[in-house]
Amino acid sequence: MTRTLSPYLSETRKHDMRDSQTGKLKKKLNRAVSVMAALILVIAAIILDSRFRLVTTEYELYSDDLPAAFDGFRVVQLSDLHGAEFGEDNGRLLKRVAKAEPDIIALTGDFISSPEDVEPLRPFLAELVKLAPVYFVSGNHDWASGAIERLAALLSELGIVYLRNQHVALSRGGESIILAGVEDPNGWADMPKPDQVVENIRAEYPEGYVLLLAHRNYWAERYPDLDVNLILCGHGHGGIVRLPFIGGLIGTNMNLMPKYDAGLYSAARYEMLVSRGLGNSIAVPRFLNNGEIVVAVLRCA
Repeated sequence: MTRTLSPYLSETRKHDMRDSQTGKLKKKLNRAVSVMAALILVIAAIILDSRFRLVTTEYELYSDDLPAAFDGFRVVQLSDLHGAEFGEDNGRLLKRVAKAEPDIIALTGDFISSPEDVEPLRPFLAELVKLAPVYFVSGNHDWASGAIERLAALLSELGIVYLRNQHVALSRGGESIILAGVEDPNGWADMPKPDQVVENIRAEYPEGYVLLLAHRNYWAERYPDLDVNLILCGHGHGGIVRLPFIGGLIGTNMNLMPKYDAGLYSAARYEMLVSRGLGNSIAVPRFLNNGEIVVAVLRCA
């Protein structure tokens, strides 16, 4: 004999099954929402960390041409600030620079992105010059802001040397090296080219050790035979988004996988040290890419 459930029990079982399926769906949805929320929090934490936490990277750079008196000479490089602040008047940045014990401080461009960035730099730069002699070269945004001469006036007022396709001799223990700086190509059309600047240096100092400050990070491609020993530059922002074991993902002109994003590179005649910089100039936030203070320690080979 065939036995069937009563209509009431059959409907109850269907209802229970629907409740069970709905409950499972809710659990999956809640789990997915929890995972998504956790992922968003992790990404937000990384972005905040990349924006506000500073790191210091130190390199020892050896050369046969370095005078013995300059063995251990410490150059602290700051680049691409873009009006960013690390503490009031960049107090945290100042402490980091002081801890690095610089012999000189090199500012390799893009410290401003607009005219409004100039005056807020005053307190920071006024304290920076108390730590060591400071030298500046321009970047593309310094020029594009339209306020390069205002910035130049502030630097001069504070005693910061703006190397405008110029060079100076640094003396120590009766010996010297040459510190040079080139203007960014965004500058005046009639400026001397970098190779001409170096030719002028070599006419005066044919055998000297030359440390060149620049902003853009293309030197190894455009001027691989430039007769200098070391170039300090920035511009690449570390690739903005950095991936483990891969490096920088995005160039400042939005190209993928930029070649010279950060670190030390060798060209035909010199080494090139590229800073990841401190601030940002595009809408994509820095990710896994903390603001960087570079310390170049010059060593005799």
